[in-house]
Amino acid sequence: MIHIYGGGACALYPGFGGGEVNEVVHLRGYTPCKELLWYVVQTKRGSESRVEAILRNHRVEAFLPQYKDQWCRKGKQVSSIKPLFSTYLFARLDLDIHYHNVKWTRGVSKILGNGAPIPVSDQVVKTIRDRVGEDNLIRLEDELREGDLVEFTSGPFNGLMGIFQRKVSARRRVRVLLSLIGVGIPVQASQWQVKKVSGIS
Repeated sequence: MIHIYGGGACALYPGFGGGEVNEVVHLRGYTPCKELLWYVVQTKRGSESRVEAILRNHRVEAFLPQYKDQWCRKGKQVSSIKPLFSTYLFARLDLDIHYHNVKWTRGVSKILGNGAPIPVSDQVVKTIRDRVGEDNLIRLEDELREGDLVEFTSGPFNGLMGIFQRKVSARRRVRVLLSLIGVGIPVQASQWQVKKVSGIS
């Protein structure tokens, strides 16, 4: 329901997340969007997946890029699925149709822009989507390159330094030239057991 008055309008919108929103909308100089464009939606921390699900349930195309994070804890490999961009996801919108419902969706902070929402290039979204694997997760590039100085972070060589040589299997095993008493000894380890020494390659 919209009530027009003095150059503006008071609009009552049903929010995607439940409830209704009463907001003053100034119409002067407003140009409706005539096509679906990608925008960056900022969410509250930890609400990315819930917001994506709500938008999709309301037939809004949403894209939340995620990746598998791995690290070592007490000598064991630990992993979890995390958003590629914490508190952000992409939504393809016609602002004239979707703006208020998306803005007031439960868990949404705002649609990014400089005073008004600013679309992002289709190519940006395509580039990220092209790196999504069969598991629907983003494939991250390996940071290690031949010749990189690495440090063992767990296992029998914990704390020792070596030179990364190459990956040796699809199970994320790597070959490292371990320096012991001035002699290089090749050893194999899980990739998550070594890390690149920052600023040195």
